[in-house]
Amino acid sequence: MEARKTLTKLMKNWNRTGKIKTGILAILFIPNLIFASPVVPQLGLFLVLMPLLFGSFALPLIVKVNSSFFGYKIEKPSWNANPLRLNRPLVFFQFGAWFMIVSGTSMILGSGIVYQVFHTFGLATVMFGIGMLIGITLTLKWFQNE
Repeated sequence: MEARKTLTKLMKNWNRTGKIKTGILAILFIPNLIFASPVVPQLGLFLVLMPLLFGSFALPLIVKVNSSFFGYKIEKPSWNANPLRLNRPLVFFQFGAWFMIVSGTSMILGSGIVYQVFHTFGLATVMFGIGMLIGITLTLKWFQNE
């Protein structure tokens, strides 16, 4: 019950852009549930953890280089900000991270429900999204005060 109140309070603070982004993610969750992949690639632990490390450490480098060359702002991303405006790249990467997490989760659930197998590529996709969120946090910690 408390979680529902918190979610309702959070959603009241969303503007039109935040609601559209949530709708896009909700719509993109459905196809992998319905049309699950019959061929599930089995990836090793290295290939599952590599996207996590890449997202965590490559994202701060990419954002810092782009902000140095193009003058982009390194600011904490807001869910209500437009990800297509490229002057604040962390907003774009935040939406991309949530896109990866949602699509990977739907791959895992879809293949688990339809074929009763674990989709390791879906797990790698989720790991990349989590790595991007970690990369955003590291970027803010390392470069925001410059």
